[in-house]
Amino acid sequence: MTQDSPPPSIIETLVSDLCTVLGDELVGLYLYGSAVSGGFDEGVSDIDIVAVTRPDVSALDIAALGRMHVDFVRRHPAWIDRLEIVYIGQATLGSFRRGGSLAVISPGEPFHVRDGAELWLQNWYLARETGVTLFGADAATVFPTVTQSEFLAATARYADEVRQRDLEAMSPGDRAYTVLTMCRALRTLRTRAQCSKQEAAAWTRELMPEWAWLIEAALACRLSRGTAGFDDERTHAAAEDFIQRLGDEIAGIAPA
Repeated sequence: MTQDSPPPSIIETLVSDLCTVLGDELVGLYLYGSAVSGGFDEGVSDIDIVAVTRPDVSALDIAALGRMHVDFVRRHPAWIDRLEIVYIGQATLGSFRRGGSLAVISPGEPFHVRDGAELWLQNWYLARETGVTLFGADAATVFPTVTQSEFLAATARYADEVRQRDLEAMSPGDRAYTVLTMCRALRTLRTRAQCSKQEAAAWTRELMPEWAWLIEAALACRLSRGTAGFDDERTHAAAEDFIQRLGDEIAGIAPA
């Protein structure tokens, strides 16, 4: 089932929890992704938030944030493994192209601190250009400018990384997610506009009708949160071929 956004009460609770833990260290909270741009699937889609802080993440109380995440999903179990919250210091964000640390919790991985702020260029672009300010300063005053060309180039690089992943080691849900990710990357690069997975799937079905069955299977698997379909030999083999074909198409597009 597709709806416009997560329930407002959930967003309000999450914002309240984050503000309580971070206090004066918080510069702003920015919601982006399907929750604001469309294609939010009830029971499936994530909540994507960037939390910009005054100090670097190394100075944050990481243990307290971790406890907050655990407590939030304990109170709201429907959101287990459906939060992507990225914490980044304001100075690090301003110079992210030079790298730097961030802290992140996302589906499939626990809350942790990591390097690689430069690898999140797509997220910074989307938060600034399409996001909603939930708390604090306006995004345009906090996030550095990222050009559309930079965003498109990063999209192409990410698609190349995705196509090289080992499909054999993936779960059916991850394979379905990869198919839809490649559809979105191709549409984004061809049209020079960000889109939802559903929009990308519909666009790619029209462009490549011979693959419509595979794209539909990927959508159905995603809506089941990886529990239905996409686990038979025919679909597995087709997914591998499809991902490589789209990867070749994407590699032939030079973002400018």
